[in-house]
Amino acid sequence: MFSRIAQQYQGSTAVVIGAGGIGGEIVRLLAPSVGKLIVADFNESLLTGLKETHKSAPLTTRKLDVSDSEAVADFASFVSSTVGSPQFFFYAVGILTIEPFLATATKDWERAVAINLNGAFYCSKAMAELMVPQKRGSILLLGSIAGTKARSGSRVNPVYNTTKAGLAAFVNATAMQLRGQGVRINCISPGPTATTMMDVQPAAVHASVREITLDQRMNSPVEVAELALFVAAHGRFTGEDVGLGGGAGLGG
Repeated sequence: MFSRIAQQYQGSTAVVIGAGGIGGEIVRLLAPSVGKLIVADFNESLLTGLKETHKSAPLTTRKLDVSDSEAVADFASFVSSTVGSPQFFFYAVGILTIEPFLATATKDWERAVAINLNGAFYCSKAMAELMVPQKRGSILLLGSIAGTKARSGSRVNPVYNTTKAGLAAFVNATAMQLRGQGVRINCISPGPTATTMMDVQPAAVHASVREITLDQRMNSPVEVAELALFVAAHGRFTGEDVGLGGGAGLGG
């Protein structure tokens, strides 16, 4: 079963936006198999680190501000001229907001929406436009179980939760319009994951992970990346929001 999934990536063309944490693990898993790989991020040091780590991989990097629609359009043109139509696209960009609701400033809301939602829209649309003429392609967005329900014992933030809920709704509706074009789009929604994003969470949140998960730990980034590659390559997923909570998604 898993060999069939792995075979989907052999010699394929993939684009990954987001070079740190989970995105970096997606790149690491893809690098030995794909024929062409483009990775973008706003943080150039992350891109430099990936190139150093994967010197033998068919890897091209480019700086990108996903909140800038014109920059995304330029990036899509770069992808088209460099590798043509990608078979796989992974959007692994996101920011966490931690301010209480009444302390949330307009700029906090706008920044989270710009990256978590607008960026996902700009990039997914741009990649879909490259995929549709070929009648094939898979788009995978990184969501969160925070987008399904605010849960006691976790750090609840109305802005972050809303943007992640929006991703799931976006995927569901977009899939209905793309399925006739041969393009699939899905979302995965992990629970607490051991990335730098979790470092800003208070001690109480880290302690709650031990209480609400099956094995008292967070997801590792590679576990989330493995799910991303599985869902993206499995032809029966489309319009789905697939969770990976380790038990954190249960209860109230």
